[in-house]
Amino acid sequence: MKQPTRHTSTIGILRWTMLLSAVFFLIACSGKQEPYPNLITEFGNLSTNSEGTFIDMVTDNGQHFNITNTNIKKHRPDTTYRAIIGYSIGSTAKNIDAYIHSLKEAFVLGDSSNHVLRHPTGIESMWIRGKYINMQLSAKSQGKKQYWGYCIDDVQNADGSNRPHSHYHISIHHNQNNDLLSYTETYYCSIYVPSIPLIQHGDTITVAVNTFNGIKKWTFKTSL
Repeated sequence: MKQPTRHTSTIGILRWTMLLSAVFFLIACSGKQEPYPNLITEFGNLSTNSEGTFIDMVTDNGQHFNITNTNIKKHRPDTTYRAIIGYSIGSTAKNIDAYIHSLKEAFVLGDSSNHVLRHPTGIESMWIRGKYINMQLSAKSQGKKQYWGYCIDDVQNADGSNRPHSHYHISIHHNQNNDLLSYTETYYCSIYVPSIPLIQHGDTITVAVNTFNGIKKWTFKTSL
């Protein structure tokens, strides 16, 4: 039997040519409201089956959960989406079930090294978890398209057969695209570390962001 092809959502993957927009997954509500039991909110990946129903979730620390919801609208079949997930863990299946309470789409930034611009942007935080560098960005906008990605500025100590741990210098690509600096929108984005060419376990990454208050940098040690 031919196995279904798993797609990566073109909605959830942000290339430099794509618009970064806030998209919310809709979850139907029942008439009976109950308090959230031990609600956890974090980045993760959600996968659909051949019918477009979300069936499993993987968090950035590698935990796998079966999704028990039946009230989430269907999405593209055989596709993996990235999102900020608010969920609670079920108590009847040895903590392998998860009930989704809220979803907000997140984006994986594409390599924009050939089209780099560094227009100022806002950033609230950046951190590494598992194989992802995650960040909370903010943009000043009046509704026009803006473009985002990352670019590799320099790699130190990356050559030779006895390759030492390398230090990658990366910056966030941002094209304001003449959008007026008006109201503030918040976006959640990630860099998938294994997508960075030739990167290895133990390498160091410094990420620079041109903000409205100057350049800010974060440095992380990879664990692949």
